[in-house]
Amino acid sequence: MDHITVHKIKELAQVNEPQCISIFIPTYRAGMEVNEKIDQKHLKNQVKKVRNELEVLGLKERDIEGLIKPINDLVEDTGFWKLQSDGLAIFRNRGMFEYYTLPVLFEPLVHVADHFYPMPLIPYINNGIKFYLLTISQRGVKFFEGFPHHINEVDVKDLLPERLEEVVGFDFEEKHLQYRSGSDERGRATYHGHGIASQETYKAEILKYFRAINNGIMEFLHDKKLPLILAAVDYLVPIYREANSYKYLHKDFIAGNPEHEDPVLLHEKSIDLLRDNIESDRKEKATIFEQALAAKKASFKEQEIIPAAITGRIDTLFVQKGATMWGIYDKESNSIQERDKEAAHSNCLLNMAAMHTILNSGKVYLMEPGEMPESSSKLNAIFRY
Repeated sequence: MDHITVHKIKELAQVNEPQCISIFIPTYRAGMEVNEKIDQKHLKNQVKKVRNELEVLGLKERDIEGLIKPINDLVEDTGFWKLQSDGLAIFRNRGMFEYYTLPVLFEPLVHVADHFYPMPLIPYINNGIKFYLLTISQRGVKFFEGFPHHINEVDVKDLLPERLEEVVGFDFEEKHLQYRSGSDERGRATYHGHGIASQETYKAEILKYFRAINNGIMEFLHDKKLPLILAAVDYLVPIYREANSYKYLHKDFIAGNPEHEDPVLLHEKSIDLLRDNIESDRKEKATIFEQALAAKKASFKEQEIIPAAITGRIDTLFVQKGATMWGIYDKESNSIQERDKEAAHSNCLLNMAAMHTILNSGKVYLMEPGEMPESSSKLNAIFRY
C-alpha cells in the first residue's frame, strides 16, 4: 500500500485491542539489491523486538507466531523489497494487518500496546496539501487534482475547449504563424510574427481562449478553496491571469510547455511551489502560539494539554519528535497519571493527545526539540476555547 489518508489514521487511532503492533523503519528506494537485503534485515530485527515485547506480556508461543507470521512473510518476500520508498509502516493485531510504503524517512520504532501508534505518519499527511493543476498550451488543456503524494487527471472535456482553434477559429495558424514575447525599450511586451493580425488581435484571441478555459474550470471550482497551479510557457501566464476569476490561483507557476510533461514531474514541481506555503503555515501557528500564550489561550503543560486534547479543545498541537510519556487518562476527573510503560493500561499520552487532536479536526505538527515554540515541554498547544 502506498497511500494513507487522514481517515485511515483516524481509524487506526480508535483501535483499542490487545497486542496492537506498530513498526516503522527507514528503507532504501528501489533499485539496488544490496539495499533490499539491508531493509529485509532491518525489518527482521524489528520483528525480534516485537517478539520480545510479546513474551514480556506473557503470550504463548503459538499466539506470538500467529501475530508475527504476516510480518515475517513480508521479510521473506523478495519482490516486496523491490518496491520500496523512504519508509515502511506496519500495523498488526489479531484482526488486522496493514503496511504502507511511504516517502517519509521514519526513525526505527516498535510499539506494542493496546493501541496503535500512528504518530510518525503525521509528517506524511502534513507534507503538502490538496491542490489543482491546470496545464495549458495553444494545442491542449489538462486539469489535475493533486494530493501530497500523487496526482490524478480529472476528465473535464465537457467543460473545456480542447484547442484554441475551437474558440477563435481554425484560421488561427494562418493569421499567426509565430509568436513569442520580449520587451521594448520601455519594458512593454512585444509580440513577434507576421500575418494580417496585429499584436493586439493575437493577444485578444488568446485571451478569448483562456476565458473559455476559465469559465469551464469555474464550473468545477466555483465552491472550492484550494490552490490552483498553472503550468504554461512564460508569455501565456499573464494573459491567463487576466482571464482568471478563481480566487486561489497560485502566485507562482510551472514554466515551460506542458504538452509532453510527465504528470509525476508536474506533481513534484507543484509540491515544490507549495512547500513554502506548508512551512509558512507552521511558522504562523508558532507565532500565534506565543500570542495565545500571553492571552492564556495556549499552554505548554502536559497535564493541562492532554485532557484538553481528549475533550476536543485543541486547535493546534506541537509534539516534540521522538518524545514519549506513558500513563493513563482518568475520564471521571479529566486528568492524567504518569506511569511506567509496562504498567497495566498504560498508554503513550503524547500519541493519545495527537490522535485525539486529529480526530477532532485539529492540526498536529511533529517538531524537533529546538523548534518547539516552548522548548521546555514535550507538548505545546493552542486552544480553541
